[in-house]
Amino acid sequence: MDKKQVLYVVKLLREGHSLTKITQLAKINVMYVSVIRKLMVMELLNIEA
Repeated sequence: MDKKQVLYVVKLLREGHSLTKITQLAKINVMYVSVIRKLMVMELLNIEA
């Protein structure tokens, strides 16, 4: 998983897509999406968009 994928997942999360839809679009494991979402909620991942 590279930085481009993380930015894409963050963009999709902010748009309000479901976890399963994001895993299909980004072609990554649902656990990665869940962890990124959790970090965003806990404000440990700050990415300006």
